[in-house]
Amino acid sequence: MTRRPPRSRSAARACAAVLCLALLASLSVFGITESGREAGEGSSAGATAPAAPPAVGRFLAAYVRPDGRVWRPDQGGDTVSEGQAYGLLLAEAAGRDDLFGRIWHWTQAHLQRPDGLFAWHADAAGHVLDPEPASDADLLTAWALVRYRGPGAARMNQDGRQVAAAILAHEVATGPAGTLVLTAGPWAAGRPDTLDPSYWSLPALTGLARLTGNHRWLQIAHGAMTLTAQLTGNGAMLPPDWAEMTPGGAVYPQTAQYGLDAQRTVVWFAASCVPQARTLAARWWRRLRLPGRSRALALKLDGTILNPEANALPLVAAAAAANAAGAVGASHRLLSLADSQQRHDAGYYGGAWAAFGPTLLDTRLLNAC
Repeated sequence: MTRRPPRSRSAARACAAVLCLALLASLSVFGITESGREAGEGSSAGATAPAAPPAVGRFLAAYVRPDGRVWRPDQGGDTVSEGQAYGLLLAEAAGRDDLFGRIWHWTQAHLQRPDGLFAWHADAAGHVLDPEPASDADLLTAWALVRYRGPGAARMNQDGRQVAAAILAHEVATGPAGTLVLTAGPWAAGRPDTLDPSYWSLPALTGLARLTGNHRWLQIAHGAMTLTAQLTGNGAMLPPDWAEMTPGGAVYPQTAQYGLDAQRTVVWFAASCVPQARTLAARWWRRLRLPGRSRALALKLDGTILNPEANALPLVAAAAAANAAGAVGASHRLLSLADSQQRHDAGYYGGAWAAFGPTLLDTRLLNAC
């Protein structure tokens, strides 16, 4: 649902060496090393890899054009960089190396800027409407490319490392106490104060650390967990769509709404291989477990319903929280409801997350812990 973030000024950076070592240690519990790969990571994972959920194939068929452009037919037929990144990851999950290549080539040809990042918005003809990058799309694109194991992998892996380097150069800032923070985009990297926690995909951050060998990604992951814990009272409240950081390093919600941005935060944290992140996601289940809340388009941060309209993404987010809390049966039921909701009221964004939910939580095709 990436849209251009409200223009503002900043976000934040770095973690102490001992804390990064602790994060490395927590990852190694799951058999993940700095230079190693998770079981099944990469698009050619072998015969033992689980099959992609049906929702993945439906998303690719409905929203990826033959030339590799991911379009939003429910939003005027335009394209956003986030959609291209989603297409790459879901094509990988489906084992569609051919489609992965077409999506990447379209993205590279139409959206990539001279600095290596991607314009976030283009029209149906591929003409850029807004050249500003959105760091969530940049991050997921880099992760998809460095993970890729199909034909032409060496070139695409190198492309991914270049995108990753551009993110570190232009979209990461240092906040108080040296906390490294992935900002919303280059416009926010001067003085980190405007944050979107849903951009902090922990599987992508730790995945880039493994696959590039650059520990700055672990520092960013640690900062994301620390700031999200502070922002939500250690999981007592739901994450907001947007947040702010004061010059002294305090963080607070910029919007008192848990909506279609914040719901992604829950999924990324629940799908993480880092125990502290899954603990936060498990605590959010206490706020999301009531049926009305689990499907609502928007909630207040205490779980009070703001907009009761149903959508696939809030159901996927609730399923992710339930999964982290060990409520596996509830998680499966909610994922099934998300799939039904998407079939009933099809849309690009709901379709992407109806596909990501079971891919990340059930099959672990993209992030096997």
